[in-house]
Amino acid sequence: MKIGIRAHDIHIFDDPEKLALSLGEHNFHYVQFAPRVSLAGLTHDGASINFGLANRVKQAFDQHKIKIAVLGCYVNIIDPDSAKRERVLAQFKKYLATANTFGTELVATETGSVDPTFHKTPNNFTKIKIEETIEVIRDLVATAEKVGCLVGIEPGVNHPIYSLATTKKLLQSIPSPNLQIILDPGSLVMDADDDPIQILQQSIHDFGERIYAYHIKDYIYHDNHIEITPIGSGCVDIESMLRTINEAQPNAYAIADELSADKIEQSLTRLQEIAQNIN
Repeated sequence: MKIGIRAHDIHIFDDPEKLALSLGEHNFHYVQFAPRVSLAGLTHDGASINFGLANRVKQAFDQHKIKIAVLGCYVNIIDPDSAKRERVLAQFKKYLATANTFGTELVATETGSVDPTFHKTPNNFTKIKIEETIEVIRDLVATAEKVGCLVGIEPGVNHPIYSLATTKKLLQSIPSPNLQIILDPGSLVMDADDDPIQILQQSIHDFGERIYAYHIKDYIYHDNHIEITPIGSGCVDIESMLRTINEAQPNAYAIADELSADKIEQSLTRLQEIAQNIN
């Protein structure tokens, strides 16, 4: 089993060729790529991309046999400021149009917040807000269908699509195969008793055919929220998680998420050790 990484967890910015070289030296075959971070200067923090730049990135990555599995455009698609919302939705649609030039099939985001500072609020979870979010995603999927691309939605506890139930509702409401899920079990943990392996297993049972990629992270639960730890030092049975994914979807995209800069080598070494034992 092979593991991917968020490209920006390798701290090389605005230099696709140097970044691709480093990713190749780390023996990665695919990544999640966020222009907002990895190309912050070249793209004005992700707000402005173009086909030539996308082609440059693809050529650099192709030289090291690295694929962009997920093109990240994580924006607040339900921003309460209508002008800001209109801007970021137009930005997301540009990413959809450019995705093939980057060499990928999918553009991903979370579902945002009615609080622009992203403080947790129950206002994200109302029936009206969930329905509004679904309609926003429906519009993005319509664009994806036109340009031959996929929309990836990552559910999370502080967003309108915040649970397995709301994820199922989203997928039932928009049955298009152009809508896929980026599943991070840790992002759906609501309290200390939640087991990310059970969340993973239930997700695969309920909508596994619509899961495009998985995020992998370790954590401890503290003060009513998860705190990310280096891989192998938290409470998550990472080996069980990877085995579950590989049994359900052999060779599925599994992307290490939120690796701490000072312990990244420790996490990557442990992940690769585990992955080598899974077949």
